[in-house]
Amino acid sequence: MNIDENELKQLYAEGIRDFHGCDLSDADLTEIDLSFANLSGANLSNANLNYSNLSYTNLISAKLRGASLIEANLKWSDIIYADLTDANLEGADLEWANLRSAKLTNANYQTVKNIERADITDAIGVEKILEEIEESDIIQLNLFENYRIKPIDRKLKYQPKHQNIIHKKYPPHLLQKISIHTKMQGILAEIGQKLGHKVWIAGNDHSKDYIFGEHKLRDNTCDNFRLVKLKELTMQEFPVGGLDKKVEKISKLIDIIWLDTQFKIVALFEIECTTAIHSGLLRMGDFVANVKLNPLTFIDPNFPIYIVIPKKRKMHLQTQLSRPIFQYLELHNSCKGIYIEDIEIGWETIIKQGIDPNIIDSIAYSF
Repeated sequence: MNIDENELKQLYAEGIRDFHGCDLSDADLTEIDLSFANLSGANLSNANLNYSNLSYTNLISAKLRGASLIEANLKWSDIIYADLTDANLEGADLEWANLRSAKLTNANYQTVKNIERADITDAIGVEKILEEIEESDIIQLNLFENYRIKPIDRKLKYQPKHQNIIHKKYPPHLLQKISIHTKMQGILAEIGQKLGHKVWIAGNDHSKDYIFGEHKLRDNTCDNFRLVKLKELTMQEFPVGGLDKKVEKISKLIDIIWLDTQFKIVALFEIECTTAIHSGLLRMGDFVANVKLNPLTFIDPNFPIYIVIPKKRKMHLQTQLSRPIFQYLELHNSCKGIYIEDIEIGWETIIKQGIDPNIIDSIAYSF
């Protein structure tokens, strides 16, 4: 469908919202309101969309190469598989936007707003943003001192008051800086293995470092712990069969999956420290939908789902679970929350008293 900007504005004013596949390349759409419109597959290459309202807009597979989206409102928009190569996103708001597999090569996104709340799973060209998000979640991982793990600043410097003690007792090369997200993955993998389960860790995290061994909290010697890659704690091949290929690709990114010796799913875990909670829920939702709609997977759909969050994000998680898609999938009935703070406390208890088969349910809460 070939329409110009004036026709688009007139049709939108008349209540029409379906403009999928339309050609609006080079159009001047400054300050236009296209919220809730369907622009999937549309050609918006080199279009001027500065200060536009594209909230809740369907831009799946849209062509936005070279488009200008300065200060555009893209909240809750679906931009999956869209091509934003060379686009200018200066000051654009991406709160809760879905940019899965979008292409942002050479795009100007350095000053976008709320990128940490968007889903950028498998997006191309966002390496710098991912590094910044990961870096903001970095902690000084010190498991040997008798004080709580504390965040450090983004320059990744040691806490001054502990610096001399740390370097005096422990070799500097062993003082790794590991994100809370990675630490939780490692702990949940260790707990799963201690419970006799097989464990899958998200494929894109296999190369991350983790300090392994329960003795690391008990001993004061540097020789009784070891630094490993998360891939050493996970199965090497994705263990869940029968899924749709697209769903399998997404499911491989679920943070932690526990399976019993018969490869029956025991539990799914998503860890959401700073990134958008709905991205993890969407992965869970895709998995659950595929299992429920495709009985040939032979997967019992009654497995529990756990979202691991800091306590301060509880209301945020509840808000996300109230979204219609998750209500439709009844995700709120099978999903439970776990506080990161409680896992840390529970893990210390395991080290001191031994494994508790009900450790996860004892610290999880329902909605």
